[in-house]
Amino acid sequence: MTHAASARHVFGVGIAAIGMVSLCLGFGSAHGQPSDRGEADRKPISQPRSSSDLSADQALQGMLELIRSSRSIADVTPASMQRAFGVQVKKVDSQQFGYGQHLPGNWAFGIMRQDVSGAGRVDLTFSPLPGMQPVPWSRCEPDFARFTARLQSMGFARHSSYGEHGRWLYDVFERPGMRVEVYPLTVEPRNDGAPAPACVQMVLMQ
Repeated sequence: MTHAASARHVFGVGIAAIGMVSLCLGFGSAHGQPSDRGEADRKPISQPRSSSDLSADQALQGMLELIRSSRSIADVTPASMQRAFGVQVKKVDSQQFGYGQHLPGNWAFGIMRQDVSGAGRVDLTFSPLPGMQPVPWSRCEPDFARFTARLQSMGFARHSSYGEHGRWLYDVFERPGMRVEVYPLTVEPRNDGAPAPACVQMVLMQ
């Protein structure tokens, strides 16, 4: 995939995520900056909770739980997604369902199961709100390195995908029955000028 094609792909999935946000606004919006929650709060719970309790970090933890508890995309149902994320899932039909909400700093995220080219796929995407200036992320937990390390600990084989001029685009994780793509999001440099760890912008599970 070329860099231009990858950019269009990320943009298209981001628009779909914003659409899921609009669909699910009836469930509320989040409050509190990323990484505000403790480890206990990030654990998935079985009962739906208020969306005001869901942070970006908890969304990532929910995605890890959904991947961990699924042998293939066929195992992803509204009930299993609800268990992993602990929020009320909005169902469009049997093949399209998910959840979305606003985040602080003019961001939003969406988790959506849909059919793409005749095959099922689950997308978790963090996107700026349309027409708004997003506040740059300064930190994230888990960051890209920790999130991908968790995938490897689940038995996924890992390799990177590159575009034109050797530009790194995303990392691919594969095991029998499942493929996961994880796309990075660069965050603001630290106060000492050192580069900050990349965050996760998008996770595709198929």
